Amino acid sequence: MKTAHTADVKSFAIGAMTLRPFAGQELMAVRVEAPKGAVAPAHSHPHEQMTLVLSGRVRFRVGDEWQELGPMDIVHIPGGIEHEAIMEEDSLFFDLFHPVRTDFLERQEAA
Repeated sequence: MKTAHTADVKSFAIGAMTLRPFAGQELMAVRVEAPKGAVAPAHSHPHEQMTLVLSGRVRFRVGDEWQELGPMDIVHIPGGIEHEAIMEEDSLFFDLFHPVRTDFLERQEAA
């Protein structure tokens, strides 16, 4: 069994956001701590993603649709679809990925 307290997982930064990846063999959870005003610029990747907001407010664009999410809201982002996020408040959320994002694990190891 593999366990961790998510606040203690080794982190790396993307812009103003702190990411803490925790991976199994085919599924990854990433704790994201993001201050108000932080931006995840438009991008896409082949991984299927879900984002669960724990606190704060995050405005997401998935494809052509914008939606603001708050605590305990979740969004599904299919692989290959362009998306972006803007933090409307200091926010804490989890990104879930399938399959595992090896690029995140490499950045975590290098940090």
